Amino acid sequence: MKKYTYIVLVTTFLLAACSGKTKTSLKHLSPNGKVSINIEGHRAASIESWKVDMKVKAYDFKEGKLTFEIYAEDLTDKNVSFDWKDDKNCIISLKEQDGKDRKFQLIASPEQLQMGEIQ
Repeated sequence: MKKYTYIVLVTTFLLAACSGKTKTSLKHLSPNGKVSINIEGHRAASIESWKVDMKVKAYDFKEGKLTFEIYAEDLTDKNVSFDWKDDKNCIISLKEQDGKDRKFQLIASPEQLQMGEIQ
């Protein structure tokens, strides 16, 4: 009987782990309308980390992309924020499962486009 209980518990756990979201997309437009940020995430199962592509299209620059992994429940407006300091500078924060924030700085103007992770 214990063997069957164990099999049922393991099966239930695996089905619950696989039932979470495995693909997501979040779009954001700067206040001046000149910068578009698209965050796309995918993972094989809900217990794995998100593989994230953060894409930025600004002014006349070719689209830039930053790729990284993050452990988070989901990627939504509840745990991803865009803090525009002015028309050129934005801090993008993604809250991980452990409550810590991963932060990225975006500098976008007609003269330059830069994005990178900050501490």
